[in-house]
Amino acid sequence: MKSACLVLAFASVISATTVIRVSVEQLTRDSSHVVEAVAAESWSRWNPQRTFIYTYTRFQVTASLKGTPASTLIVKQLGGSAEGYTQKVAGVRGWRPGEQAVLFLRPSPEGDGSFEVTGLMQGNFRIRISSSGESLVSNGVQGVSSYQASSGGLTTFRGGGMRLQDFESRVRQAAER
Repeated sequence: MKSACLVLAFASVISATTVIRVSVEQLTRDSSHVVEAVAAESWSRWNPQRTFIYTYTRFQVTASLKGTPASTLIVKQLGGSAEGYTQKVAGVRGWRPGEQAVLFLRPSPEGDGSFEVTGLMQGNFRIRISSSGESLVSNGVQGVSSYQASSGGLTTFRGGGMRLQDFESRVRQAAER
């Protein structure tokens, strides 16, 4: 991953994740697809070597901000539960059916037809409706640190949030460049 440096200590439970913060514009450039979508269903299973558990989520695409996706996509993420075992990755958050998100995606390196989220949690913006009825997006999660090159230190990754309309405009502008 050229734009997001991930430090993961793999064990049956992964307890820390550190990322270099990436802008919406960089996420757009690093992604083959940027979509607004609704989660339909999720399932988990072991990889063929039985070393990692992956969770797969089928999404119904409601809008495309970059790329020409199919009407449904499958997103694969590290972690999940299978055959009595659970693997967790700090910063990876799953989806429940009906949840809406803006997803920055690229094809999975395994070539299995699934997609992975660009920049781990940074490319997973949840859509929520504010008390005033406005659509907002945020990619903040707990359990993640952000490396700050300017200070050489770590801070808590709080993610970014904004109005969906402003967010869509930034993504479309970045996709045109």
